[in-house]
Amino acid sequence: MKVNVEELSQVQRRVTVELPAKEVDKILNKVYNKLKNSVKIKGFRPGKAPRPILERYYGDQAASEASQELLGGSYAEALKESGIEPVAQPDFDFDPPKAGEDFVYKLTFDVPPEFEIAEDAYKGFELKEPKLEATEEEIASRLDQLAERQAVLVPVEEERPAAIGDVVVVDYQAFDGDEPLDGGTAENVEVDLGANKSQQEIEVALVKAKVGDTPEATVHFEDDHPNKSMAGKDVRFAMTVKGLKSKVKPEMDDDFARSLGGEFETLDALKERIKADLEKMYQEQKDQELRRQILDQVRELGEFELPTSLVEGELEDMVKDFMQRLSQSGMDPATAGLDPMKLADDFRPEAEKKVRAGIVLGKITEMEGVQVSDEDIDAEFEKMSERTGQPAKALRDIYNKNNAMPSLTAHILEEKTLQAIKAGATITQVDSAELAAEKSTAEGENDS
Repeated sequence: MKVNVEELSQVQRRVTVELPAKEVDKILNKVYNKLKNSVKIKGFRPGKAPRPILERYYGDQAASEASQELLGGSYAEALKESGIEPVAQPDFDFDPPKAGEDFVYKLTFDVPPEFEIAEDAYKGFELKEPKLEATEEEIASRLDQLAERQAVLVPVEEERPAAIGDVVVVDYQAFDGDEPLDGGTAENVEVDLGANKSQQEIEVALVKAKVGDTPEATVHFEDDHPNKSMAGKDVRFAMTVKGLKSKVKPEMDDDFARSLGGEFETLDALKERIKADLEKMYQEQKDQELRRQILDQVRELGEFELPTSLVEGELEDMVKDFMQRLSQSGMDPATAGLDPMKLADDFRPEAEKKVRAGIVLGKITEMEGVQVSDEDIDAEFEKMSERTGQPAKALRDIYNKNNAMPSLTAHILEEKTLQAIKAGATITQVDSAELAAEKSTAEGENDS
């Protein structure tokens, strides 16, 4: 076997592999012998058809099978001999093998870029952590939200106008101009004022309305509205107020805490749980913000050409993830007229950033000697178990079954590298609004 390597660019190689005719004949003979004993050709007894006849009827099939065997038997060895490790599946280029001739095929693939980073380049990053704390006001707000869900609607007996927080009961008829819309009639509809569950124009029209009033509101519906009779139109709603209800929230006491399922014996225990949940959420937000800043600085450390296959793979994942999230939210991407090619163009700058940061992180991982231990993997499954409620062993079995352990290991390796960088950084706490403004300004400058 002869192996020749061409450097097409900083991150692309072409390997030409030449297998001798003797090896080609050996494989072709093997393929045709198998065919001779398995196929039926009119006029010949099984196993007696001569080679020229087999070539006439099954030449393409034999060439295909021989190609796969020749490639499979030499591909890994050729890469090992060349000393090159592709970052993605290579592109193969070859003509079908022929008896008595050498078999030549070419592999074109991307390789990791070669670059250097100074040992102290990623140490001493200056990071800003948002000040996020679970305040008494936030805890009280969460408690009020819980009480809101358990509020009881009580009819308002006194004659008074509707106010924010009330529920107004209405009948309505929808009109396109002066023409009633098909299916545009409803009775005893409850509109929760201030909850943003109804169109804003309707809520505004009902504020200060009394039972018996007939307010109207005009609402513009976009072209993609699911109700085709309303899509793209200014629809007038003629309403009749039939009733008014107020919300009566439960008392904030131990009984209220126990009513939430028996997990909490006292109101103080419920408050502690809310505080712990808020602190956990804020810590995740802090970690994400520090991660973003580290990646922003890390990707500036290496100047190199990006492997196209890695960028295209990242783009494919981003588009697929975006489409899945749309579908999960109830929107059909096809109906919305989304073009995957256009999405890929829009996502390309972000994909290139992710790939560049990932490559530099990989370099830092090597420099720091970061490794993933069995204990790290066990800990990750325990975290996943806590999040999902599934046993850690069951999750491990799923990952093993789906060959997902390498991706999990890569994720842990990346997180440990980020932690190593974070450990050597200078972290300053700043107001979260100030940090958000800085981030917005920076994104605006990048876009321009």
